Order: sequence, then C-alpha cells, then structure tokens
Amino acid sequence: MADKIVLFFSLCLLSGYLAAEEPSVKDKSSSPDNSALAERIVIERQTRFQKFVLTPHKQNYLLPLTYNDTPNLNAIDPLIDGDISKTEMKFQLSIKVPVAEQIFDTPATLYFAYTNLSFWQAYNSDASAPFRETNHEPELFVGFPGDWEIGGFKNNLVFVGFSHQSNGRSGLQSRSWNRFYADFIFKKDDFYFSLKPWIHINDRADDNPDIEDFLGHGEIRAIYARSNHTISLMMRHNFDADSKGALELGWSFPVSRRTKGFLQIFKGYGESLIDYNAENNRIGVGILLTDWL
Repeated sequence: MADKIVLFFSLCLLSGYLAAEEPSVKDKSSSPDNSALAERIVIERQTRFQKFVLTPHKQNYLLPLTYNDTPNLNAIDPLIDGDISKTEMKFQLSIKVPVAEQIFDTPATLYFAYTNLSFWQAYNSDASAPFRETNHEPELFVGFPGDWEIGGFKNNLVFVGFSHQSNGRSGLQSRSWNRFYADFIFKKDDFYFSLKPWIHINDRADDNPDIEDFLGHGEIRAIYARSNHTISLMMRHNFDADSKGALELGWSFPVSRRTKGFLQIFKGYGESLIDYNAENNRIGVGILLTDWL
C-alpha cells in the first residue's frame, strides 16, 4: 500500500510539472471566458482563504422526498425492527480546501475534500426512523489546467487523486473501497463533459471485492448549463456481458437567489455502498445549495 501512495504523489507532482500555465483571473469581468465553469473558478479563488467560507466540491443538496420502488431489503441494521420504507430523505454535503498551491512553481494545487451522502428513513416510524446508510468519502487530489481538445471539446481542468469511501459499518454490512482516479473536464459552449476513469485498489480489507462488476472502471458525466438551469447526466457501465451500470439524471432550476430547486432520477447499481450490488430506481425532489457549476 505504501508504494502505491508514493506512486500517487509522484504522479501528482509530475502532472503539475507537465501542466500548462494557468491564466491569471482577477474577477469575472477580466476573464475572456464568461462560461459557468470560468465563473466558478473565479469565485473559488476569491473566497478560498476567507475564514467563514466553505468551498463546495460536489453538489450539496437536500431531497426531503425520494421514492425508490426497489429498496434493498438487506440495507438496514438487522437489530432494527421494521421493513424498509420506499420513501426516504436523501442529502449530500461536500466540501474541499486547498492544502498547497503552485506546487514547485507550477499551476498545480493540492486539495483535500470530504463528501457525506446519507439516506434517512425519516418517515419510517415503525422502524424508529433510522439512517439507512451514510457514505463517507475523503479525497486527496491535485488539480491543474488542461490545454488540449477532442471532438471540439476543450480540456479545461484535470484532477488526479486518491479516494477512500466507506459506510462506517461493521460485520456483514461493512462496505469500503479505495481508488486512484483521474478526472478530465471538457467544455464546448454551454456543454461540459467529465471523463473520470479509476483504478480500484483491491486489498484484503475490502468488504466488497466485486464492486467493479457493478460500478465499472469509471464514469462519464455530461452537463448543460444555461440561464441558471443545469441538466446533468451521469453514466457508468462495467462493459461485461451481464451489463451492470447506472444512470443518474439531475435538473436544477432557479427558486431564489440562494437556492435552486432540484430533481434527481437514479437507475442502476451503486447509488450507495450498501446498494452497490442492488439495483435502485429512485426519483427525488428538493433543493440544491451548490451546483456542479
């Protein structure tokens, strides 16, 4: 494991050396690129050292009402009486902080991030309204600007990182895995495209050694952002004969100056770690505090 961590940091540093020089942006008006991605980068630069500001990483949202017509009956603590309700709350909290900037005088920045994804049986009074599943995902990654193009899409950002994901349980319901990943962000007009391959670090501590059979070796996310509306589509597939994968569709729309309305639809495997090998078909509505862009 130690040699893999050394290799990871070596790749991060090498990526920083190979990165193109980052353009200097003081504010939105000084940037020639007025895209949603450029504006988010500017805002993060302006606020990352303010004492009372947390920088979002992934989406931050609360879905007070979700409905899953195929709940995983093995996804609740066996010590809790009662069945799993098809209706539950789902929420995600995700933040990041810069740890080191301009590594070895390159535009590369080292970040630490943490994401919490929870599923709460809030309306299941028969089972005393337990939290059915909570996933914790700390990450350490390096981000730097990209400068190449494919199919008319320009690569704006590259992230190379390490992720640990666990549900914090013990015994038969314990789930965890570690990954090295790269995430390539592309842009064309109002369309954005993320290609995120990963390498599963399979060791003896894994509670789910077959997780790649259901989550595959990476994911693709397409985003369309315009007029404060954002539509995103996430796709995963294992490319095996048994055809396991997942689709997640999200639509955020303006509600107030602070929040957006949010509709999310998920179909497939791996919505949570406890459900990595169980298919879910869920729809949820709620509010979005911070978006992808």
